[in-house]
Amino acid sequence: MSTKITFHRTLLCLALAAAFPAFGEDDVERLIRPESSVTLGVGGVSTDNQRFGVYNGMAEEGEHLIGEASIVRRADDTGTWLRFDARNIGLPTRELRVEHEKQGDWGYSLEYNQTPRFTPYDVRTGLSGIGTTNQSYPANAGNAQQAASTAIETEFKTERYKTSFGLYKALSLNWEFTAKLQSEEKKGNRLFGRGTSSQQEFLAEPIDSTTRQLDLILNYTGEKLQFSGGYYGSFYNNKNPALNVTGGAGNLSTFTPIALPPDNLAHQLNLSAAYDFSKTTRGTVKYAYTRNTQTDGFVSTPGALANISGRSDLGGRVDTTLFQVGVTSRPFTKLSLVANLRYEDRDDKTTVAQYISGASSAQFNEPRSLKAVSGKLEATYQLPAGLRATGGVDHEKKDRSMNGTRVVGYREKTAETTWRFELRRALFDAVSGSVAVAHANRNGSNYWSNAGTNLVQPIYIADRDRNKLKTAVDWSPLEALSLQFMFEDSRDRYGAGRGTPDIGPRSGDAQLYSVDATYAVSDRWQLTAYASELKTRVGQAARTGTFGGSVFWTADMTNIGTNYGFGAKGKLAGKWDVGADLLFAEDNSKYGLGGAATSLPDINNVQTTFKLFASYAWDKNTDVRLDYVHDRRKTNDWTWNGTTTPYVYTDGTWLYQNPNESVNFLGVSVKYSFR
Repeated sequence: MSTKITFHRTLLCLALAAAFPAFGEDDVERLIRPESSVTLGVGGVSTDNQRFGVYNGMAEEGEHLIGEASIVRRADDTGTWLRFDARNIGLPTRELRVEHEKQGDWGYSLEYNQTPRFTPYDVRTGLSGIGTTNQSYPANAGNAQQAASTAIETEFKTERYKTSFGLYKALSLNWEFTAKLQSEEKKGNRLFGRGTSSQQEFLAEPIDSTTRQLDLILNYTGEKLQFSGGYYGSFYNNKNPALNVTGGAGNLSTFTPIALPPDNLAHQLNLSAAYDFSKTTRGTVKYAYTRNTQTDGFVSTPGALANISGRSDLGGRVDTTLFQVGVTSRPFTKLSLVANLRYEDRDDKTTVAQYISGASSAQFNEPRSLKAVSGKLEATYQLPAGLRATGGVDHEKKDRSMNGTRVVGYREKTAETTWRFELRRALFDAVSGSVAVAHANRNGSNYWSNAGTNLVQPIYIADRDRNKLKTAVDWSPLEALSLQFMFEDSRDRYGAGRGTPDIGPRSGDAQLYSVDATYAVSDRWQLTAYASELKTRVGQAARTGTFGGSVFWTADMTNIGTNYGFGAKGKLAGKWDVGADLLFAEDNSKYGLGGAATSLPDINNVQTTFKLFASYAWDKNTDVRLDYVHDRRKTNDWTWNGTTTPYVYTDGTWLYQNPNESVNFLGVSVKYSFR
């Protein structure tokens, strides 16, 4: 929250009052006292909806209380501030904050937030026990058609309740201490399930967990030396360790109980410092050591699923060490230099044990350790004609543990080097802008494979050449008109695939176009507009035929996101403030499958939102406001809906997303301001 600037009753205030006779006593009072306000009203949503209210708490038809408050008080005799803020009081997205402080000396705050998330699907199921750790399928679950006919509609949502307490205390002129304790509870139900390629059964994950975080920091600020050190802790506790399931069809009935996210802990000690060697040279250093552990007890499983490791828990432990140094210097007036070096060692010390019967190393869990070293060198030089040139090189090297590969073929070492250059021109003759180019190359050691089975090269470790171009222009052709243009282009080319199949990513491209405009029609009216398009594409290896009994296929996947917006706001004659916004967003995904693959239809999502407000100044302290929102969304997402019908699980549960959703919101509120 920003601090409001206030003026004491000084000779300056009195001089202003004398110089401007139109300023009465009330006007002077407005200058020297912070403003507070309370807003109350009611808003109505026209219909139940799936997407409009996913996060704003208005997924259901009906009326909702509109309530906000901002109370600010300053005690002139002690110099202390008391602030109270409240937002969305009548909704499940409410936020409350109380803050009390004496600037530069001490302060504390208490905050409470709620965050709901409604599942954007209609769910009809015969599953019983939803919301608990004991769930069962109906007797007719083996007949999907019959089970679907007896299913009932069930709401799925999660809610987060976060409470935090903050404390600040200045210990002396140079020392200060801050602390923050935060606790977040998450409750509700989430879409879940179990299955194979031929059978899929619906389940509901019961969520009842608590995450606590503690942050303690000691800061020192000297003339040349500044440093900060502290402790950070994270503590996750899940009150639902396992989900017990009865019933079901075929072999799936043996998959019970199902373990849910286990408890875990994290502790970190950290220290960062900066030292000014001179007026033009500054050095920084940062160190952090983190220990993450996961020792929650295993769920007891019967029969073929029984635990054969001989362990009662995973014995999970990852120790992470981070060290970073940097220096910035300006040896000459026109030259600036930056250098950074970063080292991170993520050491996975989880106990290795055999969890699946068999003799191969694939039956053991595999710790994943990672060491990464990265550095940056950068120089900036001030050129004539308002130009500034920046050049730099970044290098990153990663070493991964290679204890055996069970699923994805790893690469022990990768290294990437990026060369960058940017030319920037400051505002001159109503035009400023920049152009930047970068080239990156990544390569590494040989891949680890298991007798020709792990042959796909993961996109994040594959050999790759990347070229990027970015341009930006800020142009003000008229005093009232401001335009901003941006263009980015990125092109990736990947190395040869692994071995004879030659499968994996071959190329990737991304382009971004955007323009923003602001036009001041007059002192009372302003217009805004923007448009952008982001296009990303990735091509998989082009190969058809068979290899090792498997059929290969090709893919040329493309996603295009388009956004437009227009807005206007201003003052009508009298005491009216009005404004309107029209927003349009479209997301289109194309799969471009070829070869032996069956083609898939495009997925297209469109959102159109119109917002309108009008505010009337009833008097100098009271405003009456009207808000209207029309939100329309269309989708042909066949992921759950299929081509024409809902997605139906083997047990008869079906999920459905409304392809056409139209929602209206109308709200009226009164805001009262006072000092």
